[in-house]
Amino acid sequence: MGSGSARISKEETMLEWFIDTASEFAPKVNYMMNLVNLVTGLAFVLTNGALVYFIIRYRRRSENDETSRVNNSHTVEAVWTIVPSIVFVFFYIIGVKDFRELRAAQDEATKIRVTAKQWAWEFAYPASLRTDGKDRALKSYNVLYVEENKPVTLIMKSSDVIHSFFVPAFRVKEDVVGNIYTYVQFTPLISETQTNMKEAERKAFYALTGEQEGKIPQVKDQCVGYAPGTCATYTIYCTEYCGKDHSYMLGSVVVLKAELYRKKLAELEEASGAISPAEGEKIYGASGCKSCHSLDGSKLVGPSWKGLYGVKRKLTTGQEVLVDENYITEAILNPNSQVPEGYAPIMPPQDLSEEQILSVIEYIKTLK
Repeated sequence: MGSGSARISKEETMLEWFIDTASEFAPKVNYMMNLVNLVTGLAFVLTNGALVYFIIRYRRRSENDETSRVNNSHTVEAVWTIVPSIVFVFFYIIGVKDFRELRAAQDEATKIRVTAKQWAWEFAYPASLRTDGKDRALKSYNVLYVEENKPVTLIMKSSDVIHSFFVPAFRVKEDVVGNIYTYVQFTPLISETQTNMKEAERKAFYALTGEQEGKIPQVKDQCVGYAPGTCATYTIYCTEYCGKDHSYMLGSVVVLKAELYRKKLAELEEASGAISPAEGEKIYGASGCKSCHSLDGSKLVGPSWKGLYGVKRKLTTGQEVLVDENYITEAILNPNSQVPEGYAPIMPPQDLSEEQILSVIEYIKTLK
């Protein structure tokens, strides 16, 4: 998959009637789908046409008609066996060629680490993209920023259950599991006819989940304010059932022109040093905290964050500790060293920076 200034227009394929084509590899998937639909559609018409013809031609015309005698034909049997086999081998050859291209290592690709967790996506960009010289990855949550025409390799893992990363516009999908890394590659494009899911279409789609209208998952258009043709937003879906909020595990891929991409990285770099309750709230929603810790006082897998700061908690060891900055920091980095009484030691260590931890603490302080 090479780079270039290619544009994909909506007139190209049947699949484009439904969703965008927004990667260099996507047209190959479209071509294969159209080829399979054409061949199988033709086979359907021929076989069912023959069926209707034979029903009419050899129908019983009266009570005295005898059943037609049909002898076996080895020639006919050979034809209907060999011809489909040749077609399937043809499909296989094309599929293997495209699959090998999709999986081929790309040394020039930007390598972004992805962590899937209930029910959010975390993206860590290489420290080499920073301008301040710090050896620490830039991070974003539920929004993946990529540069147009620049190959991207996502190195993915799960921190809990099995998830699956799917971007329909790129025609790429890969399971995300724990204890093993999986990979997906694409070269993103800005579609000239970007068609993010409209509100009515989204409501119809998620009506299948049985959710109330007010709870329908939303994917924010991240390109508001950008000039046409400089930015595009595409939806990320989790396509492996991962728990009660599976249908809410949506994200966005934002494809930007090179200059705008550098500006966005600068914004992420600036935000990485910010400490605020608002930033802590973002981390709560995107780092998987909400799957175990409530904000309303209700007991989940872990203790509620409501009214947590400044109180004394009894640990499973019988010791009583004050919930302050030191305790919360230790609970995030080494959670099973001080487990609250009544809870199991099952929380995994969290990979948060000092600024992120302080933002979480500031957010917890606001939850009275």
